[in-house]
Amino acid sequence: MSSTNQGVRKENFTVTSPHTELMTSSGAAALCEEFLQLEVQELAHILGQENLTVTKESKVYESVLRWIKHKPEERQGAIATLLPKVRLGLMNKRYIRHNVLHNDLVKTNPESHLLVYNTLQVMSRPSLLRSEPGIDNTLFCRRLPNAVLLMIRFISGTIEAFDYVTNSWITVNDYHNSLAPLIPSFFVSTVFLGGYLYIVGGVLKWNDRHDRVWRFNLVSHTWQEVSPLLVSRELMSVAVLKRCIYALGGFSFHDDESSLRSAERYQSDTNQWTFIASMNEERFDASCTTLNNKIYICGGFHLRVLDTAECYNPDTNQWTVISPMGTPRNELGVVAYMGHIFAVGGRNGSRYLRSAEAYDPVTNTWHDVPEMVHSHRYFGIAVMNKQIFVVSCRDRKKIIECYNSTTNSWSVVFSSNNNRFSVGCCVISGLPNMAEYCSPREPVITRRRQKEKV
Repeated sequence: MSSTNQGVRKENFTVTSPHTELMTSSGAAALCEEFLQLEVQELAHILGQENLTVTKESKVYESVLRWIKHKPEERQGAIATLLPKVRLGLMNKRYIRHNVLHNDLVKTNPESHLLVYNTLQVMSRPSLLRSEPGIDNTLFCRRLPNAVLLMIRFISGTIEAFDYVTNSWITVNDYHNSLAPLIPSFFVSTVFLGGYLYIVGGVLKWNDRHDRVWRFNLVSHTWQEVSPLLVSRELMSVAVLKRCIYALGGFSFHDDESSLRSAERYQSDTNQWTFIASMNEERFDASCTTLNNKIYICGGFHLRVLDTAECYNPDTNQWTVISPMGTPRNELGVVAYMGHIFAVGGRNGSRYLRSAEAYDPVTNTWHDVPEMVHSHRYFGIAVMNKQIFVVSCRDRKKIIECYNSTTNSWSVVFSSNNNRFSVGCCVISGLPNMAEYCSPREPVITRRRQKEKV
């Protein structure tokens, strides 16, 4: 792409290079001036990228029509260049018949019309996929997700990735043989920053110090130990804000065996940790997230299970107490979603929780949201594809639940036997090698045939 069009953005429509996103939940978003001024080869390059993120493949097609309509006389022939970049095989057959096959631009372009006709033939008879001339398997393959959930199994020494597009896991790295004696196994926090997976704190043995920090280069697959924490802490809460890592609270087994109020910040460019203002309350087994350039930490334990929550403003270096949660929770998950702070699961004393609640920072109030399918504690939580994902290992099973705000409900999207419990999770995105962290792509119709045979 030319330097003048390195990025195209408007509301929920985004095109960036090389990590491209095209989010067009409303058609009007594709009418932004920068998009309409792209050259045909620039647009073809964007639409052909594996990591193009789009709610529906039909939105890609509709964006092509809008781009052509902007200058119809000089662009109508571009349909032959752009239509092969659309994953026609991922669309509904009825949609293709009514909106693509009989479109005037397609009908008057023999090459495009044949492409659509052949695609429909293959969708009806998948066996034609390998024999039909002019049909590219890519037309039937899902694109790569813009984000992937990593799960680090500290006991087995493996890193696995969950691909939400295919609802499948793959093992992407096994560090057990080379670094198992060094990488912590318990009380670990994990975050993603600048192409690295950071492992903060944690221990191999009970009497170890809990201040070591490691990072894994997700491109070169190499490990490096970086500056240790200023305070030995475990069961802390960790967040990333403005390219800094924050380690909050936790418990100190080495100093006075107490829960902590202190907090510190890591800057990767200087490889240094510095103290920030202490929280208003000691807490460990809490959880935190970021929203609107602030850090929110909720729940945890200090003498009792906590319902308290507070918010940190890095611009003023101050913590502010916010309204308490409706239910005391420790071992919970906290995540920012749809402008709210969601506090999910955990435990309240001996009671394991399925319940969830959401905090509105505008009104400073909490409200209940639907319960999860299962209760979870010490689990990973993240937002991908406009949904909340919870991943945990419970009852010797690996379970992923998903919350969708549109349906206002939770559902189990993955479940398998599992006997390893010490895990850490975080979401990665924007890597040049994202394909390494995604399940292999194959034609959707091939997968359907395999399921039918089973």
